[in-house]
Amino acid sequence: MSVIVAIKEKGRIYIGCDSQVTSGGTRTTLKNPNNYKIWNVKGAEEVIMGSVGDVRDACIIRTCSDLIDDYDLYRDAIGFSYVVNHIVPAIIERMRDRHFIEDGQFRFMNSSFLLAYKDRLFVIYSDSTVIEVDDYVAIGSGKNEAIGSLLSTEGQDPSVRIIKAIKASAASDIYVDYPIVLGNTEKKGFEVVTEKDEKRFLTKEKENKE
Repeated sequence: MSVIVAIKEKGRIYIGCDSQVTSGGTRTTLKNPNNYKIWNVKGAEEVIMGSVGDVRDACIIRTCSDLIDDYDLYRDAIGFSYVVNHIVPAIIERMRDRHFIEDGQFRFMNSSFLLAYKDRLFVIYSDSTVIEVDDYVAIGSGKNEAIGSLLSTEGQDPSVRIIKAIKASAASDIYVDYPIVLGNTEKKGFEVVTEKDEKRFLTKEKENKE
């Protein structure tokens, strides 16, 4: 699987993920931005999604251009009810269109998703349950190690906390590995952090403390 970590802070959502994909006994590092486990939602400002589970599910959802209506963005209507009643059904419908979920058979998807909009953060679980997050969250096979790290780094820079959380996951979960991809809802695009790069972030944090 994977790990995705998100933190709500400073009026935005900070989010990061690892870059490893496994298939049987083979693992691959995702280097192309089209394959990142987190992405800017097409046609929507200040919206990031992420997915853990099946890569095919992520491919379908990340290429949707109408997951969120422009008018709903304009009137700032993206809240808990909107995610439950509009976004989740849209995701399930697209899975059905591709025959990944058969009519009358839906119980679980093969993936879980994170949705970040401005300073609001939602988890969409594989059974379509939606949880709004008030502080931070991690999903994927490496989530337990990540949450443990996040509990011990409260008050630190959000990007540093995410790097430390994914580093903790990578240290003990065989399905999580570098590089780390970082982003936030205030800007488009992502930053890639390798094991060497992380020292720059952690050193900067130490200097700021001193």
